[in-house]
Amino acid sequence: MPRIGELLIKNGIISDKQLREALRYQDRKKKKKLGEILIELGYLNTKDLIWILSEQADIPFVEVRPEMLDSELINTFPENVLQDNNVLPLYETDEKIFIAVGDPTNEDAIKKMKKFTTKELVASGTDPEKISQLLNKFFLAQQTEEVIKPEHEGKTVIRFTDKEAIIEFIDPSGKTRKKKGSVKIVVNIQKEKGET
Repeated sequence: MPRIGELLIKNGIISDKQLREALRYQDRKKKKKLGEILIELGYLNTKDLIWILSEQADIPFVEVRPEMLDSELINTFPENVLQDNNVLPLYETDEKIFIAVGDPTNEDAIKKMKKFTTKELVASGTDPEKISQLLNKFFLAQQTEEVIKPEHEGKTVIRFTDKEAIIEFIDPSGKTRKKKGSVKIVVNIQKEKGET
């Protein structure tokens, strides 16, 4: 398996000089991985690192988008397992579940996911920040729907995309209406009287 430094140079992402500098730095900071050091030095971004790690692990790299989310599939795994391991289930067949992982070298994440399915897991690498964004929006939308559901049973649906929130509701005349707005989340925490 080619080393990450060699792959980065071969693909024109960093120079030989930048690699030597990072390796010297790594000698002093033994606990840090080369990719982390290159990011710290500003020679590499997270997305390119994951792409190279995917190349090194011989797995595909995918660009994940909101329209790829399969809510039924995502809900077969506990939220904390997906969030903690930076994994996004994408789609499934009769025998396999295809997932995107934010760290293709994290074999532990795959082991944790296997506890919740008998199907084979097929991993692809992707930008870990994108996985976090999509999972946060997905679970926030679900939680929002749960909060609204008791008052407006079956009448209101809220969906979040990258750029907007869409609220679908039934007006008093029985027609379905949609309202679009930009996504802005505000959390207001108030103390109850008598709390300190």
